[in-house]
Amino acid sequence: MNNAVMMDCNVWITACTKLVRWPAVWVGPLVAIQLASCDKPQEKKNTNAAAASAVVEPLPSVAPPAPPAPIDMDVTALERDLNCSKTGPKQACRILKEFATSQRYTAKTPSGEGRWVGQSYTVDKGVEKERELILWAKTVPTSQVGPGDLPIKVGYDSFPDELKPHAEKLVRALMHGDQPSPMNQAFPYVKTFVPSKQRVIVNTSGQSVHVTAEESIYIRAKAPRSVFIVNPSTSRDASPGDGMYAELWLAVW
Repeated sequence: MNNAVMMDCNVWITACTKLVRWPAVWVGPLVAIQLASCDKPQEKKNTNAAAASAVVEPLPSVAPPAPPAPIDMDVTALERDLNCSKTGPKQACRILKEFATSQRYTAKTPSGEGRWVGQSYTVDKGVEKERELILWAKTVPTSQVGPGDLPIKVGYDSFPDELKPHAEKLVRALMHGDQPSPMNQAFPYVKTFVPSKQRVIVNTSGQSVHVTAEESIYIRAKAPRSVFIVNPSTSRDASPGDGMYAELWLAVW
């Protein structure tokens, strides 16, 4: 109890005891009531002080569980959709056959950032259309990806139209394991290429890695330097087997 409250209580009790004209049966209960009320502020203060001094232990942080691995692409079903056993698209069927015997893509390079260059074939209603492609992959801290995701970001895009002739020559050189010509204008572009869309990847239940995107993109690799991308079309108007099929070779590591 603070001094001010104690003084007020003492003054009141003293005054009560001096009321000699009051019967003792009146004064006694009044003093008892006042004493009880004088104790209450101190009790409340002590309770508040105890609550304020209590240390609240933080709850242990629990990392969210990783989602289950997505199902790998059904290569046999896609070969059937493409009619590969008969007259299916030649390059798409060839790439799909290579894809079926390839291993999981790890994107490991000495620098932690690699670029692969190759040829993509887009199948639309059974007709193939080819275009040169760049695949970029970079190892990133685990804090930049979600639970279950690999610490790797990937992205790909085609070459600008004005570089297409040089891109074609670059693909042919890499395909045969040759060094690009110093005059090739597509190679400097590849060295600095960074995609505008960077996505994370996750291991599937099979040999592929799946790119986290609006589309179903699967990647596999074959030693020593080949990479295969299969992106079946999810469009409502697509025919069975439509999509993109690409084969690429390591160009920058």
